[in-house]
Amino acid sequence: MKDMRDIINNKSISSVLLLLCLAVFIFLIPLFTFRAHIISVVLLSAIILLAGYSISTRVTQVAIATILVELSTSATDFIYLNYFAELFTNIFFIYIVIRVILDLLHRKEVDIYALVDAINGYLLIGLMFCSLVAFVDLYAPGSYNSTADSKMELVYYTMITLTTAGYGDITPQLPLAQSLSMLIAVTGQFYVAVIVAILVGKFSSLNTKEKN
Repeated sequence: MKDMRDIINNKSISSVLLLLCLAVFIFLIPLFTFRAHIISVVLLSAIILLAGYSISTRVTQVAIATILVELSTSATDFIYLNYFAELFTNIFFIYIVIRVILDLLHRKEVDIYALVDAINGYLLIGLMFCSLVAFVDLYAPGSYNSTADSKMELVYYTMITLTTAGYGDITPQLPLAQSLSMLIAVTGQFYVAVIVAILVGKFSSLNTKEKN
């Protein structure tokens, strides 16, 4: 029983650490100009590892494999290896996002860690789509009118599209990129409208039962 509580507590701590890494990666990395690439690689590796650990030990092993694939192909210009790395990362993020959402839906109690996981789920959806955007940009150069040679611009574009803010400074130029941008926007609204609403409903239901 004590071991089970330790596992739960460890996963709760990993969820908080995951949120911190996601926040730094998405919101603070663009502020750095010196060695920003190295910092982003380290943080992305930490995010993948923590996301895998928050699910299970087996998924953690897949997370390690994902990190190794990313690192091993980042130093090469062989296009097909880069395709493979992006696809592998895409599949991993899609699986993680699905598992996080399912875990949220099956939660019986809504506490501070449920809120942390809900925020993690939203930001992980952003990274999942960022990985897809990066793949589209790699597969079809010129898909976006991004000028700087930085993946952080694609992170910015993805998160702005996910929130449907859409400033228009970076826009999709090709049909595939345009279709993906619509999917990103719809998914972002769906997550907020449905997943968060379900958590609020569960919280209200628990409060009502406690009062009765």
